[in-house]
Amino acid sequence: MPMRYDSQTVHDWVQQLYEAYGFEAGDAQAVANMITYTDLHGIASHGVQRLSMYDRFIQAGKIDLHAQPEIVFETPVSAVVDGHLGMGQLIGTFAMNTAIQKAKTSGVGIVSVRNSNHYGIAGYYANLAADAGLIGFSSTNSNPGLIPTNGIHSFLGTDPIAFAMPAKPHHFWLDFATTTVPQGKVEVYRKLEKDFPADWVLADGTRPIHDHNAPELAGIRQQSAPVGLTPLGGFTEATGSHKGYGLAMIVEIFTGLFSGGALSPEISDGQHAGTSHSFIAIDPAIFGDSRTMFSRFDDFLQQLRAQPAVAGKQVYVHGDKEAAAYADRKANGLVIDDKTFAELVKISQRLQVDVPEF
Repeated sequence: MPMRYDSQTVHDWVQQLYEAYGFEAGDAQAVANMITYTDLHGIASHGVQRLSMYDRFIQAGKIDLHAQPEIVFETPVSAVVDGHLGMGQLIGTFAMNTAIQKAKTSGVGIVSVRNSNHYGIAGYYANLAADAGLIGFSSTNSNPGLIPTNGIHSFLGTDPIAFAMPAKPHHFWLDFATTTVPQGKVEVYRKLEKDFPADWVLADGTRPIHDHNAPELAGIRQQSAPVGLTPLGGFTEATGSHKGYGLAMIVEIFTGLFSGGALSPEISDGQHAGTSHSFIAIDPAIFGDSRTMFSRFDDFLQQLRAQPAVAGKQVYVHGDKEAAAYADRKANGLVIDDKTFAELVKISQRLQVDVPEF
């Protein structure tokens, strides 16, 4: 059963773990910031739940603890960054900060990254731009997970897309996988021993799997297995499967193609080494009076929230649920399931890091 844990204590624990791996203190703190940011905003699939996966990659030598991202091609409005297989969160932050600086100078900054690793939630990077008063985009490919419409095997990644724009009382924040759900959400449901409530996973191209213990799930990260995640829109064109599939293709263009890095099918099964990302920052002032734009946008969002809703529901604006989760978890602690907590304890014991008292 999920329990509550003080967010600052969890942050410090994660930082100590990454220092124990051998990361510099500042880099370990940056990773811990991003991990706890994710859990604070209620996105359990990509917070501390991901530490076990990162631990496997570090032990296997897939992540270079001392790699430094390098700009290998550059124009006033664009750059290509080689991450040299470092920690994805550190590479992603460097790349988005590069895009932000270009946007502040030239109005637009577009950065594509190759040779990275899993970088967490795309929305974190889009929000870095919004924090700077800019519009932010980010996307990433990954090892294959998405089954293309009418296909049998996974070929594209979950390929999330994020967009953020400054607004009141909090940023407008849209962050979604181009699959119906990300891999991490499937993992969370399996840890909680909950069956999937919709057609998230597909076997043999035609058979949705809802049983969280289905034997086919053993091959969900293997491109050769006839099982994978449905595109956003399900697995038929009648429900819009081709739209999620098409969005994933756009991500592949902005990440692996523009950077000269790996496309999703070129990333090894079950690994994220060699992942490609993209980052865009835009200064809205290139379109005129940004203050007026932001004011109109705030009014527009309030009109949306005030729309009539079905009984017992309300109309949300993207970012509302994350803001509510942040307020709750900051006050009452992060929500961590028992299996994930046990994974953290096991990693701590191996690294000889004390498990904090909560």
